[in-house]
Amino acid sequence: MAAILECPNRAVNLQMCPCPNDACGRRGICCLCAANHVAKGQKSFCMRGTERPPATRALRGIAPKKCDRYKANLDICPCDYEPCSNRGTCCDCIRNHWGNATYPMPACMRA
Repeated sequence: MAAILECPNRAVNLQMCPCPNDACGRRGICCLCAANHVAKGQKSFCMRGTERPPATRALRGIAPKKCDRYKANLDICPCDYEPCSNRGTCCDCIRNHWGNATYPMPACMRA
């Protein structure tokens, strides 16, 4: 899984990822995790009602243009809110929605 080595946000993502499966190769790579769970008709662990640790609220990722999967993620992103600056950067999208009482779920997991 080449994306593991190429994900520049993985170190940041792992600080907040509640997934208990440490052996999962997608753990901390939100775009691959979300795509995997959506394909199975599931929600990722962070979107299943797990409370977000308050200490992770200040975590920020890199700029979307630096993510190697940005274009591929943007092509499959079902979000129709065009002004959203997190479209195509799944980890930033999940950080935005996880624990957000107003918009608690990314578009890809609203099924």
